[in-house]
Amino acid sequence: MVTDSRKYIWVLPIIGGVLVLISFFTPAVSYNDLGIQEQYWMWGLYYQSISGYGSRLTFIPTQEPSQFMLPLFLIGIFPAILILSGSIKLITSGNAIRTGRKSIKNLKNLWIGLGIMLIIAPIIYIIGIDIIVTNYLKYILEEIYGFIPPIPNFWNVYNPGFALIASFIGAIFSIVGGIASKTIKTKEEPIFIGEKKEVISKRPIGENSTRFNFCPECGHQLLYIGNKFCTECGTDFNKL
Repeated sequence: MVTDSRKYIWVLPIIGGVLVLISFFTPAVSYNDLGIQEQYWMWGLYYQSISGYGSRLTFIPTQEPSQFMLPLFLIGIFPAILILSGSIKLITSGNAIRTGRKSIKNLKNLWIGLGIMLIIAPIIYIIGIDIIVTNYLKYILEEIYGFIPPIPNFWNVYNPGFALIASFIGAIFSIVGGIASKTIKTKEEPIFIGEKKEVISKRPIGENSTRFNFCPECGHQLLYIGNKFCTECGTDFNKL
């Protein structure tokens, strides 16, 4: 009997992808103090509630002043696209391994790359929004008072939301999955070549080549009979 821990590694990118995809629809920035509540979504949604004055849910680019709101939207939409596309790619690639449509040899580097992208995207947002808000406040205060008083760091006032935190967590799942697929070795119990050939011979080569339960090239046991690729050596059964 052949056992291979790598056949279950697809769980990691799928968990990371689902977590990031869910967080995409949650606020990236929040503030709640002195009866004022504010929430910013990375892709442009904005919620504000002031005690005694009601609340509103709006889209950032439609608000005034446009010279502040538009850059705020633009600095968020690019990381948002990266995060959304990365989460979807993690889910689909992990599922491709689960169903045997792809070989893990072709995706382990992809998972590491997607993990790095999920780290870079929120960092771009964190740095960008701090620069934009700080510069805007400097401009307003100088217009009003004629000088620029000390301005607190944006992230000392506002808190990072689940959308930012989950992106880093999802990146960890993705990178760990990629590294694990490179380092975990196949574990096998002794198998006689004669026994292996006998099992393979029960699966005709040709039009039914996708119905192997063992790879005819390396003898690796397949998790699903309908696999199109060997998850160990990457052999394309459709070409046999």
